[in-house]
Amino acid sequence: MTKKIINQVQEFLTYCGEDRIYQIVNVEVLLKRHPPEAVIGFLILLREDYKKELRCLLSENKTDPRINELVAKNFRIRMAINTIRNASREGVIAA
Repeated sequence: MTKKIINQVQEFLTYCGEDRIYQIVNVEVLLKRHPPEAVIGFLILLREDYKKELRCLLSENKTDPRINELVAKNFRIRMAINTIRNASREGVIAA
């Protein structure tokens, strides 16, 4: 992966909270140590965990503010997965 692609993926996995910047995952380290397919697999598992937690919250209390955070995390992880897949499909190789 090129640095540009890694930065795009990291932007999806980073968001600003009320008082700090929150990084869901430091994908740069993962992509340097593991192939993109392994990173995608990890992100899919993480997303499944968040989905499970979301289902639990929805069954307990549909007004819980943590629901918003989980929906945002799921969306951001999905976009990061898509970015990695598209880069791999297009044959983008590290510079």
